[in-house]
Amino acid sequence: MKLFQKIFMSAISLMVLFIAFPCGADDYYTTIEQLSDSSAPIRTAIEFKVRPIDFSAINPSDLGYSNPEEWNNDLKDVPNAFAKAFPVLLKEAGIENKKFTLISKDERISQGVIVDVAVTKIILKSNIMYIQNDDFICNISFKNASDGRKLFSSIVNIQNRKRDVSAYAQGWTMRFSERLNSAAYNIAMVLTKIGVHGKIDPEKY
Repeated sequence: MKLFQKIFMSAISLMVLFIAFPCGADDYYTTIEQLSDSSAPIRTAIEFKVRPIDFSAINPSDLGYSNPEEWNNDLKDVPNAFAKAFPVLLKEAGIENKKFTLISKDERISQGVIVDVAVTKIILKSNIMYIQNDDFICNISFKNASDGRKLFSSIVNIQNRKRDVSAYAQGWTMRFSERLNSAAYNIAMVLTKIGVHGKIDPEKY
């Protein structure tokens, strides 16, 4: 009887793992909407001034937070993770002629390209039976700093998938503050791709 119970429990465990780890890897991002043509002014631009990620559309209670203070505490390291990502990404891509600099929300800029990104929705995907990365729906725009002319805009679903961390580890053991930092890194990756190519290419990565 004990042997049967062990076999039964093992079978249940394997079933749970099969459900929790669906076939196919999660994406870093999926393009929802973007301009069809690559933006030449962005491709040739050198200086990109990036405003902080705008989370003002997010209601913390929709994510299970009991009060705004807990949400703000989990967000506190996001600006640093966002800023540190750009030099790493540019170095990995071998890009030496472009620079991404973070500026304050209200800073007035007259030269270069201003980059804005707003997270309009966060879709939590993981639960006790199904482990997956979360979705961050982002509105992205690149504008010419001198005259405010829009050079590029896009809506992108960016996930908080982290490099070198399994879905199991990220889904069940990482705090949401760490998942927010991972999302910030991937948002920076998308912005870097746009800054280099003038659009997001490929549309799914």
